[in-house]
Amino acid sequence: MLPRVAIIYLCYNNRSYLSEVFESLRALNYPSERLEILVVDNDSKDGSQEWLREQTGITFMPSATNLGFAEGNNVGIKHALLGGADYVYLLNGDAKLHQDAIMEAVKLAQVDEKIGAVQSRIMLWKHPEIVNATGGMVHFLGFGFARDNGKAWTEIQSWHADGEEMAYASGAAVLYRASVLQEVGLLDPFLFIYHEDLELGWRIRLAGFHNVLAADSIAYHDYQFKRSIQKFYWMERNRVLVHLSHLTLRTLALFIVPMVLCEIGLIAFSIKGGWFKEKILVYASLLSPRSWKYVVKKRRESRLLRRVSDREIVKLWTGRIEDQEVRSFAVDHLINPALAVLWRLIRFFVPTT
Repeated sequence: MLPRVAIIYLCYNNRSYLSEVFESLRALNYPSERLEILVVDNDSKDGSQEWLREQTGITFMPSATNLGFAEGNNVGIKHALLGGADYVYLLNGDAKLHQDAIMEAVKLAQVDEKIGAVQSRIMLWKHPEIVNATGGMVHFLGFGFARDNGKAWTEIQSWHADGEEMAYASGAAVLYRASVLQEVGLLDPFLFIYHEDLELGWRIRLAGFHNVLAADSIAYHDYQFKRSIQKFYWMERNRVLVHLSHLTLRTLALFIVPMVLCEIGLIAFSIKGGWFKEKILVYASLLSPRSWKYVVKKRRESRLLRRVSDREIVKLWTGRIEDQEVRSFAVDHLINPALAVLWRLIRFFVPTT
């Protein structure tokens, strides 16, 4: 008998996508009696809630406020775990699934109980031959980004195989093993949005489990890089919090100089980009007692989870930021090469215990 899977669809003003998304969910090649569709709505104002209330065969869970990506998904995850789901599958509000997506992801997860998360191959909704993500990459300075974004699948297909391990799985389309979530915890609501999937993937690896790619499990994402001021705030704040939460003090000591130099560069970038005020707000947040209490608590939890060394964690990290829509000559030809060399040097000194 196939495992029970709960698909958690997080909606936030996604009315224009709903018809196609639910058409894809109804066409899934997975037994309906082993599948539950949980829809969490983050206080949409565009008619999404009204449309969803009319649907049959779903569990609808509207929220009176916007809970963010982390806690919004957690509402669905908690319901699924209480209901006895073996796996939960997170699906972005602007993403749909190939009919075999769930079956292929589950098939791979069943191969090895140490697989904690299975990343679907995420393609662009409007350009389905182009990759959006084959997994998440972690830069040693804390940045998380989509691997292979913008590349044609036919050109990189030979690079990737089912079961290939990655640093973390993108929360846009990912299958999590329920027992692993019960061990390592859910998405972190303190992060609210951005890097919360990275942080969960880190905990999964800390506990000795793996994040892997299912190349034949396909999702289609209407991905657009939105350069909002608010996005920079959450990304900058959260990348630092995650590093402070999980790296040992010895590893953090190795990163102090490059992180300080990075901050100098980011301050200059924030002035040029018009979000210097938000950068200052990031520092204010990081220096607040609330953030430090959070870091102390997370470090304690991280020590209890840890089954592998920092050396094992960082072996899947990179010194380059690549495959992103925002490009510059300085990043491509100066910063990336310099950081790549620096990372090759630093990683050999990352502790093995």
